[in-house]
Amino acid sequence: MNLAFDLERRAAEAGDRLALIFDDGREFSFSDLDNWASRMAGALKELGVADGDHVALYLQNSPELVCSLFALWKIAAVPVTISALYGASELAASMGKAAAVAVISDQKGLANMRAAAESMTQAVIGGVDLPAGVADLDQLAAKHTVQLRAPDLPGDRDAVVLFTGGTTGAPKAVAMTHGGTFETMSRLARAAKGGKEAPYPLAPEETSPNLIGLPLFHSGGQQTLLFALHVGRSILLMEKFSAQRAAELVERYRIDNLFLLPTMLYDIAHLAGEPDFSSVRSVLVAGGEVSSALRAQFEERFRIPLLNNYGSTETGHVAGWTASDIKAGGWLPGSVGRVYDGVELEIRDDQGVAVAYGEAGEICVRTTVSSGYVDGGSEILVDESGWIASGDIGYLNADKVLFLVGRKREMIKCGGFQVWPTELEEELLQHPAVLDVAVVGAADERMGEIPMAFVVANEEILADDLIEFARARQAHYKAIRAVRFIDELPRTAAGKIDRQALRSMSANG
Repeated sequence: MNLAFDLERRAAEAGDRLALIFDDGREFSFSDLDNWASRMAGALKELGVADGDHVALYLQNSPELVCSLFALWKIAAVPVTISALYGASELAASMGKAAAVAVISDQKGLANMRAAAESMTQAVIGGVDLPAGVADLDQLAAKHTVQLRAPDLPGDRDAVVLFTGGTTGAPKAVAMTHGGTFETMSRLARAAKGGKEAPYPLAPEETSPNLIGLPLFHSGGQQTLLFALHVGRSILLMEKFSAQRAAELVERYRIDNLFLLPTMLYDIAHLAGEPDFSSVRSVLVAGGEVSSALRAQFEERFRIPLLNNYGSTETGHVAGWTASDIKAGGWLPGSVGRVYDGVELEIRDDQGVAVAYGEAGEICVRTTVSSGYVDGGSEILVDESGWIASGDIGYLNADKVLFLVGRKREMIKCGGFQVWPTELEEELLQHPAVLDVAVVGAADERMGEIPMAFVVANEEILADDLIEFARARQAHYKAIRAVRFIDELPRTAAGKIDRQALRSMSANG
Protein backbone atom coordinates (compact mmCIF):
# COMPACT_ATOMS: atom_id res chain seq x y z
CA MET A 1 0.00 0.00 0.00
CA ASN A 2 1.33 3.44 -0.94
CA LEU A 3 -0.52 6.61 -1.95
CA ALA A 4 1.98 7.11 -4.79
CA PHE A 5 0.86 3.93 -6.55
CA ASP A 6 -2.01 5.54 -8.50
CA LEU A 7 0.29 8.18 -10.04
CA GLU A 8 2.85 5.52 -10.99
CA ARG A 9 0.10 3.33 -12.49
CA ARG A 10 -1.29 6.19 -14.60
CA ALA A 11 2.21 7.08 -15.82
CA ALA A 12 2.74 3.45 -16.88
CA GLU A 13 -0.67 3.23 -18.57
CA ALA A 14 -0.62 6.49 -20.52
CA GLY A 15 2.42 8.58 -19.65
CA ASP A 16 1.74 11.20 -22.34
CA ARG A 17 -1.85 11.88 -21.23
CA LEU A 18 -2.53 15.27 -19.63
CA ALA A 19 -2.54 14.88 -15.85
CA LEU A 20 -2.33 18.36 -14.32
CA ILE A 21 -3.23 21.86 -15.44
CA PHE A 22 -2.22 24.68 -13.12
CA ASP A 23 -4.21 27.88 -13.28
CA ASP A 24 -1.11 29.81 -14.42
CA GLY A 25 -1.28 27.81 -17.67
CA ARG A 26 1.39 25.17 -17.01
CA GLU A 27 0.49 21.63 -18.06
CA PHE A 28 2.00 18.28 -17.04
CA SER A 29 1.50 14.72 -18.26
CA PHE A 30 1.35 11.74 -15.92
CA SER A 31 4.97 10.93 -16.83
CA ASP A 32 6.01 14.54 -16.21
CA LEU A 33 4.65 14.40 -12.68
CA ASP A 34 5.98 10.93 -11.92
CA ASN A 35 9.46 11.70 -13.25
CA TRP A 36 9.59 15.03 -11.42
CA ALA A 37 8.51 13.38 -8.17
CA SER A 38 11.11 10.66 -8.70
CA ARG A 39 13.94 13.17 -9.21
CA MET A 40 12.80 15.12 -6.17
CA ALA A 41 12.70 11.91 -4.13
CA GLY A 42 16.29 11.19 -5.09
CA ALA A 43 17.31 14.69 -4.02
CA LEU A 44 15.55 14.30 -0.67
CA LYS A 45 17.35 10.99 -0.05
CA GLU A 46 20.64 12.70 -0.86
CA LEU A 47 19.84 15.35 1.73
CA GLY A 48 19.32 12.64 4.33
CA VAL A 49 15.53 12.38 4.49
CA ALA A 50 14.88 8.80 5.59
CA ASP A 51 12.06 6.26 5.78
CA GLY A 52 9.45 7.52 8.25
CA ASP A 53 10.84 11.05 8.59
CA HIS A 54 8.32 13.88 8.88
CA VAL A 55 8.92 16.71 6.38
CA ALA A 56 6.88 19.92 6.47
CA LEU A 57 5.45 21.29 3.20
CA TYR A 58 4.97 25.05 3.47
CA LEU A 59 3.67 25.78 -0.01
CA GLN A 60 0.64 27.32 -1.66
CA ASN A 61 -1.28 25.05 -4.06
CA SER A 62 1.11 24.40 -6.96
CA PRO A 63 2.61 21.62 -9.10
CA GLU A 64 5.62 21.84 -6.76
CA LEU A 65 3.44 20.95 -3.79
CA VAL A 66 1.84 18.05 -5.69
CA CYS A 67 5.25 16.62 -6.62
CA SER A 68 6.59 17.12 -3.10
CA LEU A 69 3.80 14.94 -1.73
CA PHE A 70 4.51 12.10 -4.15
CA ALA A 71 8.29 12.45 -3.77
CA LEU A 72 8.02 11.92 -0.03
CA TRP A 73 5.71 8.94 -0.46
CA LYS A 74 8.22 7.44 -2.92
CA ILE A 75 10.83 7.28 -0.14
CA ALA A 76 8.33 6.29 2.59
CA ALA A 77 8.64 9.67 4.31
CA VAL A 78 5.65 11.48 5.80
CA PRO A 79 4.58 14.91 4.46
CA VAL A 80 3.31 17.40 7.03
CA THR A 81 1.10 19.82 5.11
CA ILE A 82 1.03 23.29 6.66
CA SER A 83 -1.00 26.32 5.61
CA ALA A 84 1.01 28.75 3.49
CA LEU A 85 -0.89 31.54 5.28
CA TYR A 86 0.92 30.80 8.53
CA GLY A 87 3.59 33.17 9.83
CA ALA A 88 6.97 32.09 11.21
CA SER A 89 5.74 31.38 14.75
CA GLU A 90 2.74 29.34 13.52
CA LEU A 91 5.01 27.43 11.13
CA ALA A 92 7.49 26.66 13.92
CA ALA A 93 4.67 25.54 16.24
CA SER A 94 3.25 23.24 13.55
CA MET A 95 6.64 21.74 12.75
CA GLY A 96 7.23 21.17 16.45
CA LYS A 97 3.87 19.44 16.94
CA ALA A 98 4.54 17.11 14.04
CA ALA A 99 8.26 16.58 14.81
CA ALA A 100 9.25 17.60 11.28
CA VAL A 101 12.96 17.16 10.47
CA ALA A 102 12.89 19.57 7.52
CA VAL A 103 10.67 22.02 5.67
CA ILE A 104 10.16 22.43 1.93
CA SER A 105 9.05 25.85 0.73
CA ASP A 106 9.64 28.41 -2.02
CA GLN A 107 10.82 31.99 -2.30
CA LYS A 108 7.47 33.30 -1.02
CA GLY A 109 7.88 31.47 2.25
CA LEU A 110 11.64 31.78 2.53
CA ALA A 111 11.85 34.34 5.34
CA ASN A 112 9.27 32.60 7.47
CA MET A 113 10.66 29.11 6.94
CA ARG A 114 14.20 30.21 7.74
CA ALA A 115 13.05 31.92 10.93
CA ALA A 116 11.02 28.89 11.96
CA ALA A 117 13.73 26.37 11.13
CA GLU A 118 16.52 28.35 12.81
CA SER A 119 14.50 28.61 16.00
CA MET A 120 14.14 24.82 15.99
CA THR A 121 17.57 23.89 14.52
CA GLN A 122 15.87 22.04 11.68
CA ALA A 123 16.92 21.88 8.05
CA VAL A 124 15.38 24.04 5.35
CA ILE A 125 14.92 22.83 1.80
CA GLY A 126 14.31 25.42 -0.89
CA GLY A 127 15.72 28.77 -1.94
CA VAL A 128 18.81 29.65 -3.99
CA ASP A 129 22.43 30.54 -3.01
CA LEU A 130 21.72 30.69 0.69
CA PRO A 131 23.85 29.82 3.73
CA ALA A 132 24.43 26.34 5.10
CA GLY A 133 21.30 24.57 6.23
CA VAL A 134 19.40 25.60 3.11
CA ALA A 135 19.41 23.44 -0.02
CA ASP A 136 18.03 24.14 -3.48
CA LEU A 137 15.84 21.13 -4.14
CA ASP A 138 15.40 21.87 -7.85
CA GLN A 139 19.16 21.95 -8.45
CA LEU A 140 19.68 18.71 -6.56
CA ALA A 141 16.73 17.02 -8.30
CA ALA A 142 18.17 17.83 -11.73
CA LYS A 143 21.11 15.51 -10.99
CA HIS A 144 18.90 12.48 -10.37
CA THR A 145 17.81 10.39 -13.34
CA VAL A 146 17.13 7.01 -11.71
CA GLN A 147 13.40 6.30 -11.62
CA LEU A 148 12.37 5.62 -8.03
CA ARG A 149 9.36 3.44 -7.35
CA ALA A 150 7.31 3.80 -4.20
CA PRO A 151 7.78 0.95 -1.72
CA ASP A 152 4.88 -1.28 -0.74
CA LEU A 153 4.12 -0.35 2.87
CA PRO A 154 1.84 -1.83 5.54
CA GLY A 155 -1.59 -0.18 5.44
CA ASP A 156 -1.21 1.13 8.98
CA ARG A 157 1.96 3.10 8.17
CA ASP A 158 1.55 6.87 8.52
CA ALA A 159 1.15 8.59 5.15
CA VAL A 160 0.61 12.27 5.98
CA VAL A 161 0.16 14.58 8.94
CA LEU A 162 -2.73 17.02 8.61
CA PHE A 163 -3.87 19.77 10.93
CA THR A 164 -7.53 19.72 11.84
CA GLY A 165 -9.45 22.89 11.09
CA GLY A 166 -12.04 22.67 13.86
CA THR A 167 -14.25 25.46 15.08
CA THR A 168 -12.69 25.66 18.54
CA GLY A 169 -9.24 25.30 20.04
CA ALA A 170 -5.81 25.11 18.42
CA PRO A 171 -5.42 22.81 15.39
CA LYS A 172 -4.30 19.27 16.20
CA ALA A 173 -1.79 17.27 14.16
CA VAL A 174 -3.48 14.09 12.92
CA ALA A 175 -1.52 11.22 11.38
CA MET A 176 -3.34 9.63 8.45
CA THR A 177 -2.39 6.14 7.31
CA HIS A 178 -1.81 4.89 3.75
CA GLY A 179 -4.41 2.15 4.07
CA GLY A 180 -6.99 4.30 5.83
CA THR A 181 -6.67 7.18 3.37
CA PHE A 182 -6.97 4.76 0.47
CA GLU A 183 -10.03 3.11 2.03
CA THR A 184 -11.94 6.35 2.64
CA MET A 185 -11.16 7.48 -0.92
CA SER A 186 -12.37 4.11 -2.19
CA ARG A 187 -15.68 4.52 -0.33
CA LEU A 188 -16.37 7.70 -2.27
CA ALA A 189 -15.25 6.13 -5.55
CA ARG A 190 -17.48 3.07 -5.07
CA ALA A 191 -20.45 5.31 -4.27
CA ALA A 192 -19.81 7.47 -7.34
CA LYS A 193 -19.30 4.39 -9.55
CA GLY A 194 -22.46 2.61 -8.45
CA GLY A 195 -20.60 0.08 -6.29
CA LYS A 196 -17.97 -0.84 -8.89
CA GLU A 197 -14.59 -1.70 -7.38
CA ALA A 198 -11.14 -0.42 -8.41
CA PRO A 199 -9.04 -0.49 -10.51
CA TYR A 200 -10.77 2.08 -12.69
CA PRO A 201 -9.74 2.74 -16.30
CA LEU A 202 -8.55 6.13 -17.48
CA ALA A 203 -11.41 8.46 -18.28
CA PRO A 204 -11.85 9.29 -21.98
CA GLU A 205 -9.55 12.10 -23.12
CA GLU A 206 -12.48 14.43 -23.76
CA THR A 207 -13.58 14.17 -20.10
CA SER A 208 -13.20 17.47 -18.28
CA PRO A 209 -10.61 17.71 -15.49
CA ASN A 210 -11.52 17.70 -11.81
CA LEU A 211 -11.20 21.22 -10.42
CA ILE A 212 -9.35 21.51 -7.09
CA GLY A 213 -10.03 24.80 -5.34
CA LEU A 214 -9.50 23.52 -1.80
CA PRO A 215 -6.02 23.99 -0.31
CA LEU A 216 -3.86 20.87 -0.41
CA PHE A 217 -3.02 21.30 3.27
CA HIS A 218 -6.73 20.48 3.86
CA SER A 219 -7.86 16.85 4.00
CA GLY A 220 -10.54 17.63 1.40
CA GLY A 221 -7.96 19.06 -1.00
CA GLN A 222 -5.69 16.05 -0.68
CA GLN A 223 -8.60 13.63 -1.06
CA THR A 224 -9.71 15.44 -4.23
CA LEU A 225 -6.20 15.17 -5.67
CA LEU A 226 -5.87 11.48 -4.88
CA PHE A 227 -9.45 10.74 -5.98
CA ALA A 228 -8.85 12.17 -9.47
CA LEU A 229 -5.82 9.93 -10.01
CA HIS A 230 -7.65 6.96 -8.53
CA VAL A 231 -10.57 7.21 -10.97
CA GLY A 232 -8.37 8.19 -13.93
CA ARG A 233 -9.17 11.87 -14.39
CA SER A 234 -6.92 14.85 -14.94
CA ILE A 235 -6.63 17.71 -12.46
CA LEU A 236 -7.17 21.45 -12.78
CA LEU A 237 -5.45 23.01 -9.77
CA MET A 238 -6.17 26.51 -8.47
CA GLU A 239 -3.44 28.27 -6.51
CA LYS A 240 -6.06 29.93 -4.32
CA PHE A 241 -9.81 29.78 -4.55
CA SER A 242 -11.86 32.73 -5.67
CA ALA A 243 -15.42 32.41 -6.89
CA GLN A 244 -14.78 34.59 -9.94
CA ARG A 245 -11.69 32.61 -10.96
CA ALA A 246 -13.53 29.32 -10.40
CA ALA A 247 -16.36 30.52 -12.66
CA GLU A 248 -13.85 31.39 -15.41
CA LEU A 249 -12.20 27.97 -15.19
CA VAL A 250 -15.53 26.12 -15.14
CA GLU A 251 -16.62 27.89 -18.32
CA ARG A 252 -13.28 27.45 -20.11
CA TYR A 253 -12.77 23.76 -19.31
CA ARG A 254 -16.48 22.78 -19.14
CA ILE A 255 -16.07 21.31 -15.67
CA ASP A 256 -18.78 18.73 -14.94
CA ASN A 257 -18.54 18.47 -11.14
CA LEU A 258 -17.33 20.55 -8.20
CA PHE A 259 -16.16 19.75 -4.67
CA LEU A 260 -16.59 22.79 -2.43
CA LEU A 261 -16.54 23.97 1.16
CA PRO A 262 -19.69 25.79 2.32
CA THR A 263 -17.89 29.16 2.20
CA MET A 264 -16.94 28.54 -1.43
CA LEU A 265 -20.54 27.66 -2.22
CA TYR A 266 -21.67 30.88 -0.55
CA ASP A 267 -19.24 32.97 -2.63
CA ILE A 268 -20.37 31.34 -5.88
CA ALA A 269 -24.03 31.78 -5.00
CA HIS A 270 -23.41 35.51 -4.53
CA LEU A 271 -21.35 36.08 -7.71
CA ALA A 272 -22.29 39.16 -9.67
CA GLY A 273 -23.35 38.91 -13.30
CA GLU A 274 -24.31 35.73 -15.11
CA PRO A 275 -21.54 33.13 -14.62
CA ASP A 276 -21.84 30.07 -16.86
CA PHE A 277 -22.08 26.88 -14.79
CA SER A 278 -24.17 25.04 -17.39
CA SER A 279 -21.59 22.25 -17.73
CA VAL A 280 -21.73 21.35 -14.01
CA ARG A 281 -23.97 18.37 -13.27
CA SER A 282 -23.54 18.24 -9.48
CA VAL A 283 -21.73 19.87 -6.57
CA LEU A 284 -20.41 17.89 -3.61
CA VAL A 285 -20.21 19.95 -0.41
CA ALA A 286 -18.19 18.93 2.64
CA GLY A 287 -16.53 20.56 5.62
CA GLY A 288 -19.58 22.03 7.33
CA GLU A 289 -23.31 22.60 7.31
CA VAL A 290 -25.09 24.20 4.36
CA SER A 291 -28.11 26.21 5.46
CA SER A 292 -31.42 25.54 3.75
CA ALA A 293 -31.48 29.17 2.61
CA LEU A 294 -28.07 28.90 0.91
CA ARG A 295 -29.00 25.56 -0.64
CA ALA A 296 -32.20 27.00 -2.09
CA GLN A 297 -30.43 30.12 -3.34
CA PHE A 298 -27.71 28.12 -5.13
CA GLU A 299 -29.95 25.44 -6.60
CA GLU A 300 -32.56 27.91 -7.81
CA ARG A 301 -29.95 30.15 -9.41
CA PHE A 302 -27.85 27.50 -11.17
CA ARG A 303 -30.25 24.52 -11.33
CA ILE A 304 -27.48 22.24 -10.04
CA PRO A 305 -28.19 19.70 -7.27
CA LEU A 306 -26.08 19.89 -4.12
CA LEU A 307 -24.78 16.59 -2.76
CA ASN A 308 -23.70 16.37 0.86
CA ASN A 309 -20.61 14.56 2.06
CA TYR A 310 -20.28 14.04 5.80
CA GLY A 311 -16.98 13.14 7.42
CA SER A 312 -13.90 14.60 9.05
CA THR A 313 -10.12 14.47 8.94
CA GLU A 314 -10.14 11.83 11.66
CA THR A 315 -12.96 9.63 10.29
CA GLY A 316 -12.72 10.06 6.53
CA HIS A 317 -15.82 9.93 4.31
CA VAL A 318 -18.77 8.63 6.33
CA ALA A 319 -22.05 9.43 4.55
CA GLY A 320 -23.31 11.27 1.52
CA TRP A 321 -25.61 11.40 -1.47
CA THR A 322 -24.69 10.65 -5.06
CA ALA A 323 -26.21 11.79 -8.34
CA SER A 324 -27.65 8.26 -8.69
CA ASP A 325 -29.48 8.66 -5.37
CA ILE A 326 -31.12 11.85 -6.61
CA LYS A 327 -32.12 10.27 -9.92
CA ALA A 328 -33.58 7.27 -8.08
CA GLY A 329 -35.57 9.50 -5.74
CA GLY A 330 -33.70 8.31 -2.67
CA TRP A 331 -32.56 11.74 -1.46
CA LEU A 332 -34.16 12.92 1.78
CA PRO A 333 -34.23 16.66 2.53
CA GLY A 334 -32.49 17.68 5.75
CA SER A 335 -30.19 14.65 5.79
CA VAL A 336 -26.43 14.53 5.15
CA GLY A 337 -26.64 11.29 3.24
CA ARG A 338 -26.72 7.52 3.40
CA VAL A 339 -23.89 5.89 5.34
CA TYR A 340 -21.34 4.58 2.82
CA ASP A 341 -20.85 0.84 2.43
CA GLY A 342 -18.05 -0.37 4.66
CA VAL A 343 -18.51 2.34 7.31
CA GLU A 344 -19.23 1.19 10.85
CA LEU A 345 -21.30 3.86 12.61
CA GLU A 346 -23.20 4.02 15.88
CA ILE A 347 -25.23 6.75 17.58
CA ARG A 348 -24.32 6.72 21.28
CA ASP A 349 -25.75 8.38 24.37
CA ASP A 350 -23.72 10.15 27.07
CA GLN A 351 -22.88 6.80 28.67
CA GLY A 352 -21.45 5.47 25.39
CA VAL A 353 -24.37 3.11 24.73
CA ALA A 354 -25.74 2.76 21.20
CA VAL A 355 -29.27 4.13 20.82
CA ALA A 356 -32.14 3.08 18.56
CA TYR A 357 -32.97 4.44 15.11
CA GLY A 358 -34.49 7.90 15.33
CA GLU A 359 -32.83 8.75 18.66
CA ALA A 360 -30.22 11.50 18.75
CA GLY A 361 -26.77 11.01 20.21
CA GLU A 362 -23.09 11.39 19.40
CA ILE A 363 -21.99 9.99 16.05
CA CYS A 364 -19.22 7.41 16.57
CA VAL A 365 -17.31 5.80 13.72
CA ARG A 366 -14.92 2.86 13.64
CA THR A 367 -12.14 3.63 11.19
CA THR A 368 -8.51 3.01 10.27
CA VAL A 369 -8.08 6.39 8.55
CA SER A 370 -5.97 7.84 11.35
CA SER A 371 -3.39 6.36 13.70
CA GLY A 372 -3.93 9.19 16.20
CA TYR A 373 -2.77 12.66 17.16
CA VAL A 374 0.99 13.14 16.94
CA ASP A 375 1.27 16.29 19.04
CA GLY A 376 0.35 15.05 22.47
CA GLY A 377 -3.31 16.03 22.08
CA SER A 378 -6.20 14.03 23.44
CA GLU A 379 -6.65 10.54 22.06
CA ILE A 380 -8.79 10.10 18.97
CA LEU A 381 -10.03 6.65 19.91
CA VAL A 382 -12.70 6.28 22.56
CA ASP A 383 -11.91 2.60 23.07
CA GLU A 384 -9.38 -0.02 22.01
CA SER A 385 -11.58 -1.42 19.26
CA GLY A 386 -11.10 1.58 16.99
CA TRP A 387 -14.16 3.76 17.61
CA ILE A 388 -13.87 7.55 17.24
CA ALA A 389 -16.25 10.02 18.88
CA SER A 390 -16.96 12.66 16.23
CA GLY A 391 -18.30 15.37 18.54
CA ASP A 392 -21.33 15.65 16.23
CA ILE A 393 -24.87 14.95 17.42
CA GLY A 394 -27.18 13.20 14.98
CA TYR A 395 -29.53 10.29 14.37
CA LEU A 396 -30.05 7.49 11.86
CA ASN A 397 -33.25 6.27 10.27
CA ALA A 398 -33.88 2.59 9.52
CA ASP A 399 -32.42 2.99 6.02
CA LYS A 400 -29.07 4.18 7.47
CA VAL A 401 -29.67 7.76 6.35
CA LEU A 402 -27.84 10.15 8.66
CA PHE A 403 -29.23 13.43 10.01
CA LEU A 404 -27.18 16.02 11.90
CA VAL A 405 -28.48 17.96 14.89
CA GLY A 406 -25.40 19.95 15.86
CA ARG A 407 -21.96 19.92 17.45
CA LYS A 408 -21.74 18.51 20.97
CA ARG A 409 -19.45 21.29 22.16
CA GLU A 410 -21.50 23.98 20.40
CA MET A 411 -24.70 23.05 22.21
CA ILE A 412 -26.09 25.93 24.30
CA LYS A 413 -27.52 25.08 27.75
CA CYS A 414 -30.13 27.77 28.30
CA GLY A 415 -31.92 27.47 31.63
CA GLY A 416 -31.35 23.71 31.58
CA PHE A 417 -32.67 23.27 28.04
CA GLN A 418 -30.53 22.13 25.10
CA VAL A 419 -30.40 24.62 22.24
CA TRP A 420 -28.66 23.86 18.92
CA PRO A 421 -27.18 26.86 17.07
CA THR A 422 -27.87 25.41 13.62
CA GLU A 423 -31.62 25.35 14.24
CA LEU A 424 -31.63 29.01 15.25
CA GLU A 425 -29.43 30.02 12.33
CA GLU A 426 -31.75 28.32 9.86
CA GLU A 427 -34.69 30.34 11.15
CA LEU A 428 -32.87 33.67 11.14
CA LEU A 429 -31.73 33.13 7.56
CA GLN A 430 -35.39 33.21 6.57
CA HIS A 431 -35.45 36.93 7.38
CA PRO A 432 -34.80 39.00 4.21
CA ALA A 433 -32.41 41.34 6.04
CA VAL A 434 -30.09 38.51 7.19
CA LEU A 435 -27.28 37.73 4.77
CA ASP A 436 -25.26 35.49 7.09
CA VAL A 437 -25.52 34.50 10.76
CA ALA A 438 -23.89 32.44 13.49
CA VAL A 439 -25.28 31.75 16.96
CA VAL A 440 -23.18 31.04 20.06
CA GLY A 441 -23.84 30.76 23.76
CA ALA A 442 -23.16 33.93 25.76
CA ALA A 443 -22.71 33.72 29.53
CA ASP A 444 -25.77 34.78 31.54
CA GLU A 445 -25.99 34.95 35.33
CA ARG A 446 -29.57 33.66 35.49
CA MET A 447 -29.83 31.25 32.55
CA GLY A 448 -26.26 30.00 32.46
CA GLU A 449 -26.10 30.73 28.73
CA ILE A 450 -28.31 32.58 26.29
CA PRO A 451 -28.28 32.30 22.48
CA MET A 452 -26.55 35.31 20.91
CA ALA A 453 -26.72 35.87 17.16
CA PHE A 454 -23.91 37.51 15.18
CA VAL A 455 -25.59 38.84 12.05
CA VAL A 456 -24.33 40.08 8.71
CA ALA A 457 -27.22 42.20 7.43
CA ASN A 458 -27.90 43.41 3.90
CA GLU A 459 -30.21 46.20 5.06
CA GLU A 460 -30.80 48.19 8.19
CA ILE A 461 -32.79 46.38 10.88
CA LEU A 462 -33.13 46.64 14.65
CA ALA A 463 -31.88 43.87 16.92
CA ASP A 464 -35.26 43.81 18.69
CA ASP A 465 -37.01 43.14 15.40
CA LEU A 466 -34.86 40.06 14.78
CA ILE A 467 -35.43 38.82 18.32
CA GLU A 468 -39.19 39.14 17.86
CA PHE A 469 -38.95 37.44 14.47
CA ALA A 470 -37.21 34.45 16.09
CA ARG A 471 -39.59 34.26 19.06
CA ALA A 472 -42.59 34.12 16.75
CA ARG A 473 -41.15 31.02 15.08
CA GLN A 474 -39.55 29.03 17.91
CA ALA A 475 -40.09 27.89 21.46
CA HIS A 476 -39.31 30.71 23.86
CA TYR A 477 -36.32 28.97 25.46
CA LYS A 478 -34.67 28.48 22.06
CA ALA A 479 -35.07 31.97 20.67
CA ILE A 480 -32.11 34.33 20.52
CA ARG A 481 -31.87 36.83 23.38
CA ALA A 482 -29.20 39.14 21.93
CA VAL A 483 -27.99 40.29 18.52
CA ARG A 484 -24.72 41.83 17.36
CA PHE A 485 -24.23 43.14 13.84
CA ILE A 486 -20.83 42.54 12.21
CA ASP A 487 -19.43 43.07 8.71
CA GLU A 488 -18.46 39.41 8.21
CA LEU A 489 -18.25 36.22 10.25
CA PRO A 490 -14.76 35.19 11.39
CA ARG A 491 -13.63 31.91 9.87
CA THR A 492 -10.85 29.40 10.42
CA ALA A 493 -8.19 28.53 7.83
CA ALA A 494 -10.42 25.63 6.74
CA GLY A 495 -13.31 28.02 6.07
CA LYS A 496 -15.46 27.08 9.06
CA ILE A 497 -17.13 29.65 11.29
CA ASP A 498 -14.74 30.47 14.13
CA ARG A 499 -17.18 30.09 17.01
CA GLN A 500 -14.45 30.47 19.60
CA ALA A 501 -13.71 33.95 18.27
CA LEU A 502 -17.42 34.78 18.42
CA ARG A 503 -17.67 33.52 22.00
CA SER A 504 -14.73 35.76 22.91
CA MET A 505 -16.54 38.68 21.27
CA SER A 506 -19.69 37.89 23.24
CA ALA A 507 -17.71 37.80 26.50
CA ASN A 508 -16.18 41.20 25.71
CA GLY A 509 -19.54 42.85 25.21
